[in-house]
Amino acid sequence: MKNSTTARFGVAVVAIAIMGAACGGGDSGSSGADNAEKKAYSEALAVALGSDVDFPFDEKETLCIAEGVVDVMGLQMFVDAGVSAEDITADAEFDFPDLTDEQNTDLVNVFLDGECVDMGQLMADAMMEQSAGALTEEQASCIGEGIASSEAFGQVLTAEITGADSADADAAIEDEIFGLIMECDIPLDSLG
Repeated sequence: MKNSTTARFGVAVVAIAIMGAACGGGDSGSSGADNAEKKAYSEALAVALGSDVDFPFDEKETLCIAEGVVDVMGLQMFVDAGVSAEDITADAEFDFPDLTDEQNTDLVNVFLDGECVDMGQLMADAMMEQSAGALTEEQASCIGEGIASSEAFGQVLTAEITGADSADADAAIEDEIFGLIMECDIPLDSLG
């Protein structure tokens, strides 16, 4: 499947933005050359992601996310695809093999594990802004944390990343959001 640099990774960000709006562990046995190569790929991916005006993270968060993505995908995947760090920065098109189920889960966790980004707080902040004062900070935090920690939200992100049909996951997250509206004591008339 043909993908631009930001398409596979950016799709997760788009899903996050649609829903309302971290760093993977390193390989301790890596050589200095591997670490330098990982750093080059991570920095290139951070530049590519950060150049998207809709990418809602600051420079530090973006680099952390990029490092997590490179850790999940592995250097060999880039090498096998014939993709250099320069290709990523230049937004060149290239072929990536399909990710394994474990890689898909790990990629979603880059965004949801809290090491790079507090997704619940990001969603709460976005909801506070969108509600124009109709939600209290407590209500926004309740629903933001609830969505970010829900299995359904992880399924939506996984479906977005893999390009799978997300109808079931979309329905599940809608049900989850409705339940959170009730649980977080949010009056329906405050939602517009």
